[in-house]
Amino acid sequence: MRIDTATAFDLQVGDLRMDASYHASPGLHASRLLKLSGVLTNRLDRVCQPGGIFIPGRFRRIYVDDPEHGYRWLSPSDMQKADLSGLGYVSRKYTSDLDALRLHKGWILLSRSGTIGNLVYVRADMDGLIGSDDIIRIVPDPGQIPPGYLFAVLSSSLLVSLIQQKTYGAVIPHIEAHHVVDLPIPRLEPAQEAHVHQLIEQAAELRVQANQAIQQAREMVEQEVGFSTYSKKFDHAYTVDSARLDFHSPYRLDSFYYSGYCAEALRTLQQYSGKIAQATAVGFSFYNPPLFKRMFAQDGHPYMSGVDFYNLRPTTNRYLSTKQPNVDLYLVRRGTILMQNAGQRYGLITTPMMVTKYLDGVAVTSDVIRVNHPDLIENGYICALFGSGFGRRLALRYSYGTSIPRLDVPEFSKIRIPWPASNLRRLIGQMVVEAYEKLERANELEDQTQELLSVSLQLSAPNRTMV
Repeated sequence: MRIDTATAFDLQVGDLRMDASYHASPGLHASRLLKLSGVLTNRLDRVCQPGGIFIPGRFRRIYVDDPEHGYRWLSPSDMQKADLSGLGYVSRKYTSDLDALRLHKGWILLSRSGTIGNLVYVRADMDGLIGSDDIIRIVPDPGQIPPGYLFAVLSSSLLVSLIQQKTYGAVIPHIEAHHVVDLPIPRLEPAQEAHVHQLIEQAAELRVQANQAIQQAREMVEQEVGFSTYSKKFDHAYTVDSARLDFHSPYRLDSFYYSGYCAEALRTLQQYSGKIAQATAVGFSFYNPPLFKRMFAQDGHPYMSGVDFYNLRPTTNRYLSTKQPNVDLYLVRRGTILMQNAGQRYGLITTPMMVTKYLDGVAVTSDVIRVNHPDLIENGYICALFGSGFGRRLALRYSYGTSIPRLDVPEFSKIRIPWPASNLRRLIGQMVVEAYEKLERANELEDQTQELLSVSLQLSAPNRTMV
């Protein structure tokens, strides 16, 4: 329980908010701290373009599967992801007022419902995306403030607490654009602000380069196996096909395993002229820890769900107790490939990602398969393989269940994969490993900006749970 006092003046400057959560929030302490510091501040709307803090009007979303008939669509949850290759599409024909919905490089995005305070700096690979109306757009005026500096300030624990103070709603918190226009933005010397801006720009460019390299590696896998054309629709219900039973699998008789979306990958693998190997035979191990009762505590081992680690900056506020039995079974190590073990087939299930140093030693849910090879470069190859359209179909063949499909690890570990010549395989793997190193470096640069702000503003250090 938090106890605080509020005056009549506090009610006036707080938009007549009467709820205790507003006046006893960490944002109140942050506001007082900023005032006592004597730091020069500008209102947020004074450093943005005229009308540059806005939410586009609501509209009916018509989703499509074919990119030729749609625009890539960014939701509040998608904007946090490190990999944007799996975005959906909204109809070109039925989506109106595109100018208000389209995102542009250098903008700042703020989630306005659910988890409040998530911020993203629009990178070059996000330029032109169609953004949800659940995202607040903040358009800096470069003549007033460097955009990267503004993003760093808004991302600081000080400003995030001020943003979260302004939320309303008990079940699903919300915030509106007019709630943030008067946010106080601390100002530094122009050279300091320019330096922070450059660090944020470098981080954004590293993420663009990393995503391009990962996508190129996936395309190289598909080119190697001849998987150039395939169905864009994830549809099995009306597929008619024939196939011989695969005795590499323990008597799978369901049509999903043999036809439709996944059959395209099966046929490609059968026609592949190179070497085909069982993954375990070439050194890969597949491990899924058992289900367990989670003993949460105030501190201990940082714990992540099967969604958290896909984000640009994986964060958590949950910790497993140091007394958690067999906790070592759930800790992941740098270089390991993680694949979500359960979920909807058009979601994140089977989607791979490589553990970076920010996740090294973190406890991850039992609903995540750990794939590992003694050689880090080979891990990079299999990450590219399962991240490609071809590899994902290969992996999804092994899922079972209708409402919540799952992967059975003993069966999945028998998966047969293309095993190209060493020079090509290692080239692909090296590209992926170096891409994840760039993602690590991008996070380091953003952390550096928070340290610089903390020292320059002489305020309390950022309270960021980063792992």
